Amino acid sequence: MKKIIIGAALTALVFSLCSCGSRLVGYGLVLWAEEDTPFQTGQIIDIIQKSQIQESYLVRLGRKEAAEIPQYRVRFFELREAAEEAAGAYGEYVNRFGYSERDGLPIREAADQQARIIYKLRSGQLVKIVDQSSEPEEISSYRAFWYQVLTEDGTQGFCYGHFLPTFASKGDPAVEAAELAARDPLLDKLLGETWRPEYFRDMVRSGRIDLLRFKEEYGFFPDRENKEFRLVTTRYQETFRYEQAENVGAYRYRFPDTDLRIQMQSEERIALTYYRGSQLLSAVYVLFEEPIDEIIAAEQERRGELYERFRKRGTVLTSNAYGSIELLEDMRFRWRDSGRLEERIFLRPVAGAGSIDFPYFLSPELASKYQGVVTFRFDEYSEKEGTSFLYTFEPTGVRLVWLRPGEIVDLEALREPFSPLVLYFTYSGPL
Repeated sequence: MKKIIIGAALTALVFSLCSCGSRLVGYGLVLWAEEDTPFQTGQIIDIIQKSQIQESYLVRLGRKEAAEIPQYRVRFFELREAAEEAAGAYGEYVNRFGYSERDGLPIREAADQQARIIYKLRSGQLVKIVDQSSEPEEISSYRAFWYQVLTEDGTQGFCYGHFLPTFASKGDPAVEAAELAARDPLLDKLLGETWRPEYFRDMVRSGRIDLLRFKEEYGFFPDRENKEFRLVTTRYQETFRYEQAENVGAYRYRFPDTDLRIQMQSEERIALTYYRGSQLLSAVYVLFEEPIDEIIAAEQERRGELYERFRKRGTVLTSNAYGSIELLEDMRFRWRDSGRLEERIFLRPVAGAGSIDFPYFLSPELASKYQGVVTFRFDEYSEKEGTSFLYTFEPTGVRLVWLRPGEIVDLEALREPFSPLVLYFTYSGPL
């Protein structure tokens, strides 16, 4: 941009500089040196003239040489000691650059969100980092440093760092910034992982695993090679095929040819929005590192242990009014002569065989009075259906209190029925 001023055309100037001892007007710290110039970033230079017209400094290079450098690339000092002190502090920024992750990222007059905007960066635009705040600042949900930056066309101001990644340049910072901007580590993360429904994590943390909703096949499965996403929920499965991914800012991605939108809320949490028919749906998925098969096996073991507590007291439960229940292997049962229960509490006519399960938990209110909830799932029921009872073991048998479906919410039995149906069975041996 600026050329070294040497040669015959400047003979008179050089003679004047030499003859008068090249009197200095000050010293400069080079903030950002251009390529193909004799200056280096972080260098202290001797300034012999300041041009207001050209907005440049004339810098002494040697006894008979001088060069120009734009004023915006230099920090001026009257005393060399001050320049040297600033150069020491600037050492950590000599090779430090940044680039904008979004269009319109503002540069402000001061390190303050309310300060006047003096420039807006383009997506991918390179800046020189010349300083930063001593502590990060929280703005909305973000926490980042303020950076004092310098653009290649001469604007200097302050930029909040959340959308301004910085890097230490090892060569050409413009090339490196372009390469970094082209790379998208969050997109790589999104496309390279298997994502599970957020409720998987909630269930594990609460210790309440719903085996009907906690399955290996449920999740959001990116297939980068085939350029598609497979979404499998408890109710349906969708496949989204795309040609490219587009970063539309604020960690949001769209996939042309689909109605799928994804926001990376963090490196471990994503939010999906998509249409199913005319209905706009949204869901949150997370990285889930725990082995799903082991969690399922542990929950099945827990339920099996509860079943064995029933069987160790006897393999047959008998009631004069409600027949007999034979407790079989593998958590199976056979209920004979149930009387009018089929009309009152069974969901449909049944043959009497089925499986026993323990998917539900007691509320704190019920935990002091009952030992658990047992569910009878007849073979005529679907896997989501069941006839459930609060139970309490007694010296010679077990007391069952029928729970209406509305009394179980989010895997928890909330309260006793207002007008309870109580079934008492005594234990005996095999039929």
